[in-house]
Amino acid sequence: MAGKDQDVSDWDVIVVGAGPAGSAAALAALESKPDARVLLLDRAPLGRDKVCGDGIAPHTVAALDALGVRSVEPHEVVETVKLSAPGGASSSAVTSDPGYVVPRATFDERLARAAIERGAVFVERRVTSVVPDDSGVTVDGQDRAPVLIAADGANSVVRRAIGQGHNAKRALAVAVRGYAPTPKGRPRELEIRWDARRAGGLCYAWSFPTANGTSNVGYGMSAAALTNGRAELEERMRLLLPDHDLDGVELSGHNLPLSVATPQFAVGRVLLTGDAASLINPLTGEGIYSAVASGIMAGRAAVTDAASAGERYSRELREKFGRQHRQLRLVYPLVDSKAVLDAVIRACSTNRGTFDRLLDVGLGESSFRMRDVGTLLRHLVRR
Repeated sequence: MAGKDQDVSDWDVIVVGAGPAGSAAALAALESKPDARVLLLDRAPLGRDKVCGDGIAPHTVAALDALGVRSVEPHEVVETVKLSAPGGASSSAVTSDPGYVVPRATFDERLARAAIERGAVFVERRVTSVVPDDSGVTVDGQDRAPVLIAADGANSVVRRAIGQGHNAKRALAVAVRGYAPTPKGRPRELEIRWDARRAGGLCYAWSFPTANGTSNVGYGMSAAALTNGRAELEERMRLLLPDHDLDGVELSGHNLPLSVATPQFAVGRVLLTGDAASLINPLTGEGIYSAVASGIMAGRAAVTDAASAGERYSRELREKFGRQHRQLRLVYPLVDSKAVLDAVIRACSTNRGTFDRLLDVGLGESSFRMRDVGTLLRHLVRR
């Protein structure tokens, strides 16, 4: 940029946020252009915790494997998923493609270090200023690149800087999470227990066992339905997880911007990924796969052609998730119904194909088919 401040450092791409989306973006950019100058910024040091359920779907592992990144270890695998309905029925199955449970402090550091090893430059710094123009973006008055990738989470500073509002009401879920001792004799399985009190949106508790003798436990619900703040979330979690000893468990809260309302995925030379793009699945609260997938697409687009990066990224993201997003906007209100959720779990318990399809929709980019709707309607009629 002619006449620019001599103290401003030039990069090929700047990534704000070193979580799964940001690290995947850096890795993909360096895969596409190994000599790319990639700056990876995060306000926290490597190894910081991130409030999350810690479940790593097989879709995520496959996407990272394709980048040559080993993101999980064999002892972290959890092969069984159990879904418990509000009415008490449950469905449990060994999945055809298992998932993993990895604390985010560990998982995120693995990905960030892989990006650093490939050539990304990591700097611990809180971003306070994002100034885009026709030819690029300047960050904090000291770093500049033709493209900036925002991977800075649910409360994205970059998203706010480019004039994109944050999610609210039913398009936002809130949750608490902590680590409790795994109950003795409890099967090693990923479990979601939907709340009988349907207060809007997700309304479920989860228990995901780690490899170190603890379980990631939590409860989430629609922000629009929350009437008593964090105390309400903690109360519901205790009611739904009576088999877990939660005394003394430190709980942390977080927001989940759901894909039922998304911003512009690209504004000029700025690309929004992961939670910053509101890519969290409204049925499950899962966001790591969409973070990694969007990060990969953004990283490749950024170094292929900076001028058209936003257009290419937005198109590819819509091609991958557009059908699912449109469908889930229609389906999301149905999770308010206890009868619908009970029917879904009954369908899963009698039809393995329905169980697998539900997991694919909840954890990946798949969408429901007409036969799935037919199965659900039959179970609703038989209730």
